[in-house]
Amino acid sequence: MVYRAHFAMIRNPLKTSDGRYTSALFGFINSMFKLLRNEDPDYLAIVFDGKEKTFRHEMYPEYKATREKMPDELRSQLADLWKLTDAMNLPRMEAERYEADDVIGTLAIQAKEAGIEVNIVSGDKDFMQLVDDSIFVFVPGRKNDPDTVFDWENVMKKWKVPPEKIIDFLTLIGDSSDNVPGVDGVGPKNAVDLLNEYGNLETIFQHAKEVRNKRVRKGLANGLEMARMAKKLVTIITDVPLSTSVNQLERKSFDFGAMEKIFRDLEFFRLQSQLDSFKKVNNQKESTTQVDKKYECIDSLEKLLKMIDELQSADLISLDIESTSTEPMLAEIVGLSFSIANDEGWYIPIEFPGKEASLFTKSDNDLEGVLHSLKPILEDGSLPKCGQNIKYDMLILKNYGIDVQGVIFDTMIAAHLLKPEARSYKLDYISQEYLSYRMQPITELIGRGKDQLSMTQVPLEKVTQYAAEDADIVLQLTPVLKKKLENAQLSRFFEQVEIPLIPVLAQMEQNGVYVDTQLMSEMSLWMEKKLDVFSREIYAIAGTEFNLNSPQQLAVILFDKLKLQTVRKRSTDVNVLEFLKNQHPLPGKVLEYRKFQKLKSTYVDAIPKLIHPKTGRIHSSFNQTIAATGRLSSSNPNFQNIPIRAEEGREIRKAFQPQNKGWRLFSADYSQIELRIMAHLSGDETLRAALKKGEDIHVHTASNIYGVPIDAVLPEMRRTAKVVNFGVMYGAGPFRMPQELGIPLEEGKKIIKTYFARYSGIKQFIEKTLEEAREEKFVQTMLGRKRYCYDINDPNQRVRSAAERAAINMPIQGTAAEMIKLAMIEIHRRLQTENFKAKKILQIHDELLFEVPENEIDRIRDLVVHEMENAMQLDVPVVVEWGVGDSWYDAH
Repeated sequence: MVYRAHFAMIRNPLKTSDGRYTSALFGFINSMFKLLRNEDPDYLAIVFDGKEKTFRHEMYPEYKATREKMPDELRSQLADLWKLTDAMNLPRMEAERYEADDVIGTLAIQAKEAGIEVNIVSGDKDFMQLVDDSIFVFVPGRKNDPDTVFDWENVMKKWKVPPEKIIDFLTLIGDSSDNVPGVDGVGPKNAVDLLNEYGNLETIFQHAKEVRNKRVRKGLANGLEMARMAKKLVTIITDVPLSTSVNQLERKSFDFGAMEKIFRDLEFFRLQSQLDSFKKVNNQKESTTQVDKKYECIDSLEKLLKMIDELQSADLISLDIESTSTEPMLAEIVGLSFSIANDEGWYIPIEFPGKEASLFTKSDNDLEGVLHSLKPILEDGSLPKCGQNIKYDMLILKNYGIDVQGVIFDTMIAAHLLKPEARSYKLDYISQEYLSYRMQPITELIGRGKDQLSMTQVPLEKVTQYAAEDADIVLQLTPVLKKKLENAQLSRFFEQVEIPLIPVLAQMEQNGVYVDTQLMSEMSLWMEKKLDVFSREIYAIAGTEFNLNSPQQLAVILFDKLKLQTVRKRSTDVNVLEFLKNQHPLPGKVLEYRKFQKLKSTYVDAIPKLIHPKTGRIHSSFNQTIAATGRLSSSNPNFQNIPIRAEEGREIRKAFQPQNKGWRLFSADYSQIELRIMAHLSGDETLRAALKKGEDIHVHTASNIYGVPIDAVLPEMRRTAKVVNFGVMYGAGPFRMPQELGIPLEEGKKIIKTYFARYSGIKQFIEKTLEEAREEKFVQTMLGRKRYCYDINDPNQRVRSAAERAAINMPIQGTAAEMIKLAMIEIHRRLQTENFKAKKILQIHDELLFEVPENEIDRIRDLVVHEMENAMQLDVPVVVEWGVGDSWYDAH
C-alpha cells in the first residue's frame, strides 16, 4: 500500500512547503482511513518486510535480484511512516529472515483457527493461495473503482484455477517481479490447461512427455528441479515464530493529539476532517484546549450601533463577508462579520431563512442601512483592518459604493510569502498550521455537490458561528504571521509591495476589459473552418480517418501504422510530437491542429461567456498567491496565457477594444526587462555596456557567440542568441538548450561555452546563486522576497536540476515582478490624485494596458512611462515601449 501510494503520484508528488516528500504517507493514511471507516475491523496489524535478506535469498541468491532499490523519495518518508503508525496505535510487525507475506500468512491461519474472519489487504496475487471459507484477499480500489474481495469463486474467475492450485500455478508461470523463474514455454493459459488436465505440479511432470505443445514439453523436460525450488519460493510460510498473537492485535483508538501534530508537520490539512470524524466516533475529547467563544448575532439597530461604537476605538478590525458567489463581481452580500478581540466576533445578517421583517431599517433594504452605518468606519484609513483574501471583500464593497481604506494585513498573502510553494492557503489550513486550531468546514454548513446549499439557506445560528469564527481567526493569525514575517525579514516587502497592491488590483478587477463579441464569433467560425482543413490534411497523410482527440487512436496511427519511434509508452503529448515531427509530417500537423483547437476552445469560444451581464465587460481576478516567483497571475480568464508569439494568438487581441467612443487602448511594456535585471544583478560589463549603448541585445549576443561584426549577424543567428539569452535566465543547461534550438548536443555545448566566455559575469552570478542556494536553501529578489529551494541537494538528478533552474530564474523573474508591481501602485495613486478618467484594465507579465480618453493619451503616456522606468533603480537603463490603438492588437 505504501509503494502503491508513492507511485500513484509519481508524476506530481506531494511535498511539504519545505520540500519533504509525502505522497506515500498521504496515500497510505487516506487508504487506512477508508479501510477503517468502511470495514471497521476488530483486529488489525500492518506488516512490513525486514531489512535483512530472507531464507528465500539463501535458497536462491537471485531472488528479487531484478528489483530496483527503494527510491530515495520513498525511503525519506519511512521515519514519518513509523511515527504515524505509532500514533494510530497500529501494531507494526516484521520477522527476521521472513517476508511480510509469511507473517501475514501466519497471522491469517492463527486468526482462522481462533474463529476470526480474515481479510488480507493487498493487491499481491501470491496471497490467493491462502483463500478459503475464512480467509479473503481484499484489494483496495483505485480512485473511483470499487474494492474487490477475492473469495474462492473470485479467485477461480480471475485465475481459472482454485486457491489450492495457485502455488502450482505460480510455480509454472514464475514471477518476474520477484525474479522467480517459471517453466520455459509455460504461460498462464498453458498453466491452467496443465493443472486442469493433470491436477498438480508433480503429476504434470510425471506426464511431461505426453504434453502436445512442443515448447511446453521441452520446458517441462528440463525444468523439474528448478520448478521444485520455485515452488518453495512462491509458497507462503504459515508457521513463522511470532512474539505477538492475534489476540494482541485488537484494534485500539488513535492518539489524536499525536496525529494532529504530525498532520500539521506534514501539512495534511485535507485529512484533518477525516481524523475529526474518527474522533467523534471514538467519543474522544478535543485534543486542543476548548475556548469559550463569544460570537454575537447583530439582529437589531441597537446592537448594530453598539458594535459600531466599539469598532471606532479598535486597535485592529478583522473583516469578512458572507456572500452568494465566489466571484466578487457577481456576489451579493448575505452578511458581514467583524472581530476586534480574540475569541470574540459579531455577525450582521442580511439574508437568512425565515426572515420576515427588516432588522435595522423601516424600509425593506437592510443592506443599504447597514452599509450606510458602516461606511465611515470602512473608509477611515486611520482604523487598521485585516482579512483573509481581503481583496475579495473590498471588491464586493466597492460594488456597493464603499472604498475600504486602512488595510494593513492579509493572512493569505502573508502565508504565501512565508511558504510560496504551499499547495493551498485556505484559512482553515493556515489556522491549523499556525494556531493549532481546527475551524468549522464550510461543507458542514452548505454540503457538497448537487445538493449544496446557498449561504442564504443556512440557519442564522449556524451562519453566525461560522462567519464570526472566520473574522476571529484572521484577527488571531495576524500577530502570529506578522512575527513570522519579521523573523523571515519579509515585513518590509509585505508592507511596501504586496499590501499596497491590493486596492490596485481590486480597482483593476472592477474596471474589467471590453471584448467585441461579434469579432470573437467571426474568429470562431474562421477557426472552425481551419480545423476542418487541418483534419482533412491529417487524414490524407495518415491514409485513414480517426478520432483526432483520442490519444489511443493517434498512437495506433503513429506507432503501429507509420512505425514511428515509440516514446514514453506510446505517449502522444506535445513533447513527444515535437520530438517526432522531424521524422514524419503527421506529428507536426497534429500539433498545428491542437494549437488551433486550444485557441478556439480556451479563448475564442470561452472568453465571451465570461462577460458580466450588467457591465458588459470581463472582470478577471488577479492573484498574488499563485506564482512562487511573485509574478501576478489572472484567472477567469487567464490573460497571461493568451499566446502572442503566433499570429493566430495575436489575432485574439483585436477583439479587446475600448467600450466608449472617443477612447483608445494604451499599452506600455518593459523592453527585455529580465535581461536588464540580469545585467544589474550579475554586474557583467559586456552586457551592461551593450544595454547602455541601446544595442539590440540579441544581435549583440549573436555577434559575441559567432565572432562576427554586429552588421554581419544573420536573422537565424539572432534567433539562436535570443534562445540562449532567455535559456540562461531560465536555467536551461547544456542538455536542455540544444533541444530548444534543435541542434546537436555538442554544438549546443560549444555555443554555451562561448556565451559564458563572453559573459563571464553571468557565469559567476549563476555559480554564486547556486552556491548560496545550496547553503541557505533559498534565493531572493532585489527587494528580499524569498523562494525556498529545499530540493537543490536532492539525490535525484531530475529533481535537483529543476530546483537549480528555479533558483537561477527566481531572483530575475521575481525582481521583474516587483518592478511592475511598484509601478502599478504609483500609477494607481496618480490616476486617483490627478483625477484621470483613464482606467488600468490589465497586467500581463511585463505589460500594462489602459483604456484612455483621446484627450488624456499624451499625459497617460508620460505618466506611465515615467513611473515604470523609475519604479526601481538599476545600473543599466530601463526602457519602456508603448503604443496606442483601437484594439489591444494595434496598441501592443
